[in-house]
Amino acid sequence: MTHDFAKKPKATKKKKPRKTKSKSQVPGWVWLFTGIVTGLFISFLAYLADITPEEAPAELSNTVEKAADDVKTIATQFDFYTLLPEREVIVEVEQEETGNQPPEATVYILQAGSFKKAEDGDRLRAQLILLGLDARVEAITSANGDVWHRVQVGPFEDRSQLAKARGTLIDKGIDTLLLKRKAED
Repeated sequence: MTHDFAKKPKATKKKKPRKTKSKSQVPGWVWLFTGIVTGLFISFLAYLADITPEEAPAELSNTVEKAADDVKTIATQFDFYTLLPEREVIVEVEQEETGNQPPEATVYILQAGSFKKAEDGDRLRAQLILLGLDARVEAITSANGDVWHRVQVGPFEDRSQLAKARGTLIDKGIDTLLLKRKAED
């Protein structure tokens, strides 16, 4: 079926919607009232700007001066000068034993690990000996009867040696626990 495009039907005009007043507009009387209040406020501020303060009456200034003088003449009195001697407490000083004892020597030990199996402790001890550190395994029995094998490096009497050994262990990825003990004679 053929269609003749030359005779097109006329397009119908769409009606534009009428503009209506929206109800959100502010009524005129509100604008008038706002203008009046604003004008009154501005004129009140101008009135306040023109007012100069009056001097206070002589009677009032004299009473203020007298009160200030009275405050200056009242001397502050402190009672603690009399109270402290009454409350003095004498404390007996205990004399410490002044023996000629040298200060206690301490040694430092690094604990590199603690294992349930002796083989694991020996393996770590071998690694530490290959690093040039003085290592030993100490077997400890806990309160519940378990045996733990602690791998310890040291003892170190000097903090610089301790720091060097600890740095070596940290470089190899071995975490340490610092133990402080009294030196054995």
